[in-house]
Amino acid sequence: MAENDQAQERNEEPTQRRLDKAREDGDLLTSKEMLVFASGSAALFVVGVLGFFSEGLLNQWASLFIFSHPEELFSAQVGRAWDGFVILLGAAAIFGVPTLIFIVLMQAVVGNGLTFNSKSFSFKGEKINIFSGLKRIFSVKGIAELVKAIAKVSFLTLVVVLFLWFSLDKLLYLSVGSISDGVQIIYQILLLFILSILIVLSVIAIGDYIWSRHTWMQKLRMSRQDLKEEFKESEGSPEVKSRMRRLQMEASQRVSQQAQSIEQIKDATVVITNPTHFAVAIKYDPDVDSVPTILAMGKGVIALRLIEQAEFHSKSIVRSPLLARALYFTGDIGAAISEQLYAAVASILAYVYQLEKGIDAQLQDVEVPKEFSFDENGKLI
Repeated sequence: MAENDQAQERNEEPTQRRLDKAREDGDLLTSKEMLVFASGSAALFVVGVLGFFSEGLLNQWASLFIFSHPEELFSAQVGRAWDGFVILLGAAAIFGVPTLIFIVLMQAVVGNGLTFNSKSFSFKGEKINIFSGLKRIFSVKGIAELVKAIAKVSFLTLVVVLFLWFSLDKLLYLSVGSISDGVQIIYQILLLFILSILIVLSVIAIGDYIWSRHTWMQKLRMSRQDLKEEFKESEGSPEVKSRMRRLQMEASQRVSQQAQSIEQIKDATVVITNPTHFAVAIKYDPDVDSVPTILAMGKGVIALRLIEQAEFHSKSIVRSPLLARALYFTGDIGAAISEQLYAAVASILAYVYQLEKGIDAQLQDVEVPKEFSFDENGKLI
């Protein structure tokens, strides 16, 4: 019992197949703080790039509020309102598209690639279950997430306060400087502010990534039984593999035995063929043998060699497809033929004896029992 409990403990690292299976099921490693850091990086990038185009954008926005005559105010409301909406929509796209790209790239880095899985879009009833939601909120993980969020907000608030304290002299200068100087100062302060926040977020993101990866790997850990089951699925059951090896060895030995038996053709009484796919050499001497025995047999290339040796030794060759297949699939080299095939083989032997005595005989139709009628693949017809 103790051994069973120990075997079920999930203390083994997940295999690559287990990780790939998790990715296929949409269970990817992700870190919320890494995605927040990616969003902040996108904001810094966009604000930095917009600095080169800020003058033109501000002039375009200011042009919406310039009127040559008060009467134009009413007529320009609709047109300029639409122009303002287009500018705002473009601004949203300027911030939204890079943010989306940064987040996708960050997830690709964290999750070791991107995977589209339709299971992620499937409806999950437990997501809207109130009791399940409360259970998640008040679980150990939920409390840990709450503590982490409070600590992050407190830390970021401290950073913001300190930044504003050290930037206070520059902010006070805005009241006495020109508008252009003020815009430039605000732009520089904004860049430094985002950069300082990103530095803090990078530290939080790295810690969250390490923790997220640890918990994700813990969730995917495997027991020894899981490893055994996976090995069976990937490599096959040891019993099945052993049986396959045994069958392969038996097939190899059978082919080797058939090849070696070709030398016995010189002692054969008759060779029954299919006409070329199968060949079975039968030996029967009424004075010595009680029943006919199989001296040699083969399929394909070995059958052709048997026929060649039979012709070389001037042995009788009789074409009987059903009987040749029946002898091949039910007999063994050196063994007597099946009792159910005595009558069929006897008719072949009688025909051969008549030919050897110079009698002009005709081969009658050989009757093979239905349970011995095989096709070329060894299946009953």
